[in-house]
Amino acid sequence: MLDLNSMNKIHLDAIREIGNIGAGNAATALSALLGCPVEIDIPKAELVSIYELDSYYDDPDSSYAAVFAASDSEEPFNFMLLVREDAVSKLVSMLVSKQFGMQMDVSTMPQDMIDSALGEIGNILLGSFLNSVNSLLGVTSGITTPSVTHDMLASILSVVSAMFGQYGDIALVTKSNLNVMPENQAESDSLDANILLASEPQALETLLRKLGVLDM
Repeated sequence: MLDLNSMNKIHLDAIREIGNIGAGNAATALSALLGCPVEIDIPKAELVSIYELDSYYDDPDSSYAAVFAASDSEEPFNFMLLVREDAVSKLVSMLVSKQFGMQMDVSTMPQDMIDSALGEIGNILLGSFLNSVNSLLGVTSGITTPSVTHDMLASILSVVSAMFGQYGDIALVTKSNLNVMPENQAESDSLDANILLASEPQALETLLRKLGVLDM
């Protein structure tokens, strides 16, 4: 099994490139879904202590919504979409406006409807990201039904810490940031969404081996 402590710059660059390709596919899909431009930041792939993971993305006490999903392969890849709580209603409003041609006050919607819409956004984004991984591996795995949760960022990321904690005190995490630009809004009004690829060492080993960089 892959020892995360043995990973070097070549391995991280390979994972980072996967993040770049996956985020590009996800941005294209999200742009079509919401009907507005979506830009991506340069993806990151880093080894982080599981004890510092809760502050890697933002203030650990900030409120977030998260969409979890995984590939349905034997060695699954785990994905998470992170959206700040104050951006959720804006994204859902944009989805409703684009898909149904109507404006809706999201604050009047039941929480289960909001979560359903957010889950659909996550399903499309994470599925598009997974398709990039599938292409690199030459497989056709699907994605599990997304689950949605709302909590402080530290609590959400504790799931990732626990997963990697089974193998050591290091986590390999990616950060692919999507910047959603609502129509007729200034750049400072962009909405951010982060896609995490946080898979266990077995799946990462398979991926690196397929890319031909494991022994480099």
